[in-house]
Amino acid sequence: MGTKIEMVSVSRPWFSFLPGNSIKLTARAACQCLDDTEIDPCDLGLLINTGIYRFKNFGESAIAALIQKKIGANTTPESDSAGSRSTFSFDLNNGGCGWLTGIQIVHESMNTNKISYGMVVTGDSEPFYGLSEEFHYKSAAAAIILSKSKNPSGFTLFRSYSYPDHSEELISSTIYKHLKWRWGRKNILYVRQKETFLDLCVDCAVESLFNFLDESGIALKEIDLIIPSQSPAGFISKMKNRIGMNNNFIEIPGTGNKVLHTAGPAFALKKAWDDNRFNTSKNVIFLTIGSGINVSVALYINQN
Repeated sequence: MGTKIEMVSVSRPWFSFLPGNSIKLTARAACQCLDDTEIDPCDLGLLINTGIYRFKNFGESAIAALIQKKIGANTTPESDSAGSRSTFSFDLNNGGCGWLTGIQIVHESMNTNKISYGMVVTGDSEPFYGLSEEFHYKSAAAAIILSKSKNPSGFTLFRSYSYPDHSEELISSTIYKHLKWRWGRKNILYVRQKETFLDLCVDCAVESLFNFLDESGIALKEIDLIIPSQSPAGFISKMKNRIGMNNNFIEIPGTGNKVLHTAGPAFALKKAWDDNRFNTSKNVIFLTIGSGINVSVALYINQN
């Protein structure tokens, strides 16, 4: 049986000039997702957070636990009593592929009949506004609710591919040092992306996609829709040039040199969800890419 999408929600700062707070944005997306579906948050058996760049580099406790508290999902002592429902939450760090990896974990949990609903949330923002270099990601967050399908529709196949030879192409690190025009020393976030990273991402994504199609037994021409990562900048346009299918890719325009990071695929899904392209497409490919280089691919089947 497959795992179907109940709802997807996204959030951005109210004003584009604000730096954003990844935790608040993620909580807002999660609450909106629950409101839209009218699902009781205590029915969530699993809650996974996959955001990478966190507000003020927040590390403890887990962001997933903070989101769980904000949405009221089995957070009181009474919720642990015998026979009651419970929500297990944790953070998952897998870069640009984290959101789809989280969905895969929920899918596997569904197949064991341990949970009825699962939620995957993600969000990124500049940890300390102005204390970073080469940080080209928009402040944004997203949430998705999943449930077990009663038929073979939904997510049916997941695969991940790793290309460790390219592990140095994109590196993020925090260094304690002086930042020009500021007094004292600060923790400065550095994001270093080599000029070759984009082309290597496309090479790895194309190879992974065709390996996935060979294994799934589905031809490229049978794919109705592709929900891809929105970063690095230029990734989707180069993918279109390589494999064609220009009208099948869902793209969210960037702003200047800023693009969506871990929430990018969810924003693409939300766009296709709202204009009904997603629900009217039979075979949908989710294609995510991140540093490593890692590629995650999934097949979603709509059966009407």
